[in-house]
Amino acid sequence: MKTIYFDNSATTCVSAAAAEAAMQVMREDFGNPSSLHGMGLKAARRLREARETLAGLLQVKAEELYFTSCGSESNNMLIMGVAEARRSGRIIVSAIEHAAVQEPARYLLQRGFEVCYAPVDARGVVDVDKLCELLTPDTVLVSIMQVNNEVGSIQPLTEIGAAVKRLAPQAIFHIDGVQGFGKRPVELARWQADAYSISAHKIHGPKGVGLLWLKQGVRIPPLIRGGGQEHGQRSGTENLPGIVAFATTAAEGCRNMAANTAAMLQVKQALYEQLITIEDAVLNGPDVAEGAAHILNMSFPGVRSEVLLHCLEAQGICVSSGSACSSHKSSGSGVLAAMGAGEERADSALRFSFCAENTVEEAAVVAAAVKAAVSDLRMMQKGKGKRRR
Repeated sequence: MKTIYFDNSATTCVSAAAAEAAMQVMREDFGNPSSLHGMGLKAARRLREARETLAGLLQVKAEELYFTSCGSESNNMLIMGVAEARRSGRIIVSAIEHAAVQEPARYLLQRGFEVCYAPVDARGVVDVDKLCELLTPDTVLVSIMQVNNEVGSIQPLTEIGAAVKRLAPQAIFHIDGVQGFGKRPVELARWQADAYSISAHKIHGPKGVGLLWLKQGVRIPPLIRGGGQEHGQRSGTENLPGIVAFATTAAEGCRNMAANTAAMLQVKQALYEQLITIEDAVLNGPDVAEGAAHILNMSFPGVRSEVLLHCLEAQGICVSSGSACSSHKSSGSGVLAAMGAGEERADSALRFSFCAENTVEEAAVVAAAVKAAVSDLRMMQKGKGKRRR
């Protein structure tokens, strides 16, 4: 049975080029970049080249980039660093941020910071006017994601950045770009951003490597102290195989971004057109063409998402009922709740997420499987209802 993988927002298959690059470093250029002998200097050169490649893609200075273990660490490094540097003040995050932003914010709320949540509309897009009402002279941090990981809404970062610099110029404006980088244009200068987080495994790189961009002049204490690697900002021997693979796949993905986006949007559109014909099916998030090309979230009221997910899994189809990082939590989707979706809609939501290797033919297979499973499960529910009466 062939597997159809429509869960690329959770993680992606490592590309052949990235895997080859990592293997070459592990087998040949395996020196410690901090060592002074030839092998160490060669490793340091590979590290420098990877940093320069990513800096070029982001159009920033190489010395502004800090390698981490993942997007979550990048987010925590920035949020906790700002908190330690500023000691008190207001933190603003959107109501639909990933747990890697929400949880540090909750922790800081317990430590005396004021935490405010910028509301979103029914599409999952931040309400800029209401965000402006939250910006005050004591705001120290604003953290907004580029693309929402559950419904694919794209945030108006240019407007948000302008509002932050106008109304709270002392605040750090951080963007979680984990679901955006490699799939959407990155315009840090236009957004007037101060910090940006990304992760390799969302763009066909390996797990265990991420990146934080800090605009020159932004100072935060290090989260991890030790040997002083990463310009003293993040100690610990660098994951050189992962970093080189990250730079390799990032360059490949950004070079082919337009073609990849078009391919993913075609699959998304084909799947949506089939699924929306299911009785009572609902699209969660922005219109298909308006949202990110790689994410489609739909609800099928009357069918619990976990049950439907496992029915599809039995047929070799991998999808998600929401964020992979929150899949083991009993509470429903906070994203859909923030968008005003009712409990039944939230409990029946599935996320389908794509990469450029997915096909329209796969979309047809998935659509047929979802239709059959929803029909069967609804009939079973009706049968249970009759027996109860």
